Parts: sequence; structure tokens; C-alpha cells
Amino acid sequence: MDERKNKKCESLQEALGAYAREDGARFHMPGHKGRGLAGFWRDELPLWDVTELSNTDNLHAPEGAIAGAQKRMAEVYGAKASFFVVNGSTNAVQAMILALENDDTLLLSRDCHHSAVSGAALRGIKTRYISPRYDQNRGLLGMITPEDLDIALEETQATAVLITSPNVYGFCADVAGLAETAHKRGALLLVDSAHGAHYPFSNALPSGLGGIADLFAHSQHKTMDALTQAASLHLGECRISEERVRRALAMTETTSPSYLLMTSLDWSVYIAQRRDWTGQVQRCIELETKIESMEGYSVFHDPLGLGVAERDRTRLVIDVTGRGYTGYEAQAQLEKSGIYLEMADARRLVLITTPNDEPSWYEHLLDELEKLPIHKSIIAKPNGEEIRFIANKQRASIREAVFSKTEILALNKAQGRVSAEPIGIYPPGIALIMPGEEIEQRAIDYLTAQEKDGGSLFGVRNGNIFVMKENGETNAATTA
Repeated sequence: MDERKNKKCESLQEALGAYAREDGARFHMPGHKGRGLAGFWRDELPLWDVTELSNTDNLHAPEGAIAGAQKRMAEVYGAKASFFVVNGSTNAVQAMILALENDDTLLLSRDCHHSAVSGAALRGIKTRYISPRYDQNRGLLGMITPEDLDIALEETQATAVLITSPNVYGFCADVAGLAETAHKRGALLLVDSAHGAHYPFSNALPSGLGGIADLFAHSQHKTMDALTQAASLHLGECRISEERVRRALAMTETTSPSYLLMTSLDWSVYIAQRRDWTGQVQRCIELETKIESMEGYSVFHDPLGLGVAERDRTRLVIDVTGRGYTGYEAQAQLEKSGIYLEMADARRLVLITTPNDEPSWYEHLLDELEKLPIHKSIIAKPNGEEIRFIANKQRASIREAVFSKTEILALNKAQGRVSAEPIGIYPPGIALIMPGEEIEQRAIDYLTAQEKDGGSLFGVRNGNIFVMKENGETNAATTA
């Protein structure tokens, strides 16, 4: 592990100040990259941090400025109605699920963000799972196809489907085909499109979701000029009403929303229409060509057999195993040179690029990739069996598990027990084990190996997890 990750700062202000002074290459969210808000805010920052006043409108009952800004956003995204969200797409995804009816059955893609699991727990809705396509040999995550969905809907009789598109690698599903399949069977299509907020702003980017999905969420802060946590939820023409969505958001969203976040949302949509996204795609294509000319690196083009309909070319995904590294190792080396990435996995690096990137960052990236020593005698192979989407035995519902009596148990001693929380690797925040599922030894081995290689786990605290307390137990484990 990189020693710098263990360095302690006296305050958050000190930590942020140190990072800003380093002036490194920011290939990560938020999309403004520390640059895109220049000229928008100057000394106004503290002056604009206000609350609901007679002339500043109210997020949960908008009639003035906020209502107008949301209407403009809906026009851009092709939605019946759009809603500002200040708790990130986490809140938006949860609201999509909370807006469903009591008798709905939710078909949840297993590559969902863990916020969807929390939403299902809060709603108490009947939930079934569908797995996306997955390349075991490359450890590469794909998409759910319309054919896969049709089979799953036939088996489950689900009335709502929640998918992720794009995923963290910039791969997009055939959302139009999925919508047609879902609607043919009377099901709603909900899309977690947190990473796709910028798509409507260039024909060189993947297709937008307006007029296709019934509900979809975007995180403008990930790729556009909005502050972190600034996100949006969009409603299409479906059986869910605008007021029902507003009520669902209000259940978990703060009653004191940040006007700075909301203002940055309005700005991000305005300025995105003026950014050169087409030029950014071309810059990334040229960058990919240069990276692939180096020994041991490869980028993804058209992942056959994975159900990928489109790819976001502004998302750079670099496989480093041919160079003799895991993604975690290569990430640690680049950070030593002031290059910070969105994420790494066992095989590859993931970089978010936007028109706000400094051109010198790309040259710096190419230089450091070239300098990375080649380990010719090493074939980098991540530890542990690739089992990201195993079908675990379901022993309780998500809600039953999350709100059950629990105990704390060491992960390495949890075989056969039932998880009370989603457990997986972050980023990207995809759960390997869902609440209510039995924990298998191979899952324990995989998670332990990924953490050893440099991955970060969620649902695991100091090696411990929460499991459902079994009846009649008399051990000394801590009960929560």
C-alpha cells in the first residue's frame, strides 16, 4: 500500500490544502476538476450560502427560481420533469425505489450501487436479482441485454427493473431495447445513470435517456461543472406521478438543501451546452492510441459478448497487466508522480476526463506510463477467484436482514452466516454479497485477496462485518 494513504493530517482543511497545493493531474470526479467553476464564484461563495427565503424558493415545494431551473433541466434531458438532488445519486436511486408501489416486485441488477440495496431495504419491496454479462477471463463487467431481461421478467414476473448504465468503465446498455422489453411485459425501467449526465451534450457521446427510461438518475458532479453531491432525478411518461417522486425524495433528502449545490447544478447544465465535448472525445481517442503504442498497455474498444451497446470515450480504461502490474499497484505508482485516478481494480486503471482537463495532464500521464518499469518476468494475475456475480443463497429478504438483530463477526469466520449489510469493493461500490445472503468461503477469500492487493472494502470495518444474529446463540459476540 502507498505510504501516503496512511499519512495523517491535523485537519480536513490541511488535507485539502495539501492536495490543492500539489496541483496534480485530476483524472477523477468531480467533473469541474477544480477549474470549471472559475469565473462563476468569486467572493459570492459565503454570501450565497443561504436557506429558504421568500425570494430563494423551496426545493421540496418549488414555485420560483428552483422550479424554473428544474424546468430548464428537464428540457435538456428530455424528461417530463426533473428534480434537483443535493444528496447525490445515492438519494436519487433510493427515491426511484421509494416511489414504487407496495405490490411491485423489483428486479435489481447485481452490479447496482449499494444505495439501491439501501433503497430496497427502506422500501421493504420484494426484490429479485438479474446479473449483467461478465467476462470471467478478463474480469470485465458488461451489461444486461434485452434478451437476458426478457427471460428474467418471465421467471420473476417483476413489475420494475433497476439497471446501471453506464457502468464505471463507461460501458452502456441497449437502454432503448431494455425499455421496449420491460414495457412489453408491463414493467417500469429505472436507470442509475450517475456517470452519464454529460451524454446529451454531444452526438459523439452515448445516447441520452430522455423519452426512453421511466425514471433515471444523473450525478452532474461526476463529469460536469457541479459541486460534489449535486445530482438529479428525471421522470418519464409512466404510471408514477411527479408528486409521488417529490414525496419519495423528501423522505430521505435534507430539509435544509445547500443553495450552493443547487446553483452549481443550474450552472452545470448551462455551461455543458458550451463545453467542447466532441473535441474531448477526439482528444481521448488520440490519447488511447498513444497509450496502446506503449508495451504492455491496452484499452477497451468493443467488448464483444458483453451486451455493450455504446462506450463513453471520455472514460479511459487502461489494462496494465501486460506491463506486469495490478491496477492497484499501477495506481500507487502514478499517485507518487501527482497523477490521481478515479479508481483502479485488479487489472486496470479508470480515468475520468472532461473538457476542463489541463492538456499538460495528458502529457504527464503519458510520460509516467512510459516510465513505469516493465516486469517482464511477471504476469500480473490478481489474487483470488473472480466471483463478482455469484448467485448466493438467499436466506432472508433485504429488509429483514438490514433491520434484524445483528452481531459483529470477523469476516474470515463468517462462512455460512447471513450478511446484514451489502459487502463489496469500493470503488465502484458493487456488492458481492447482498443483505440476507449466505456468506460463502470463496467470497471471503476473494474479498480478502482484493484487500491484500490494494482494494478497499465496504461493509467491512477493521476486518469485521455485521451478520444476522442466530436464534439461541450464547456466544460473546457484540450485538448491535
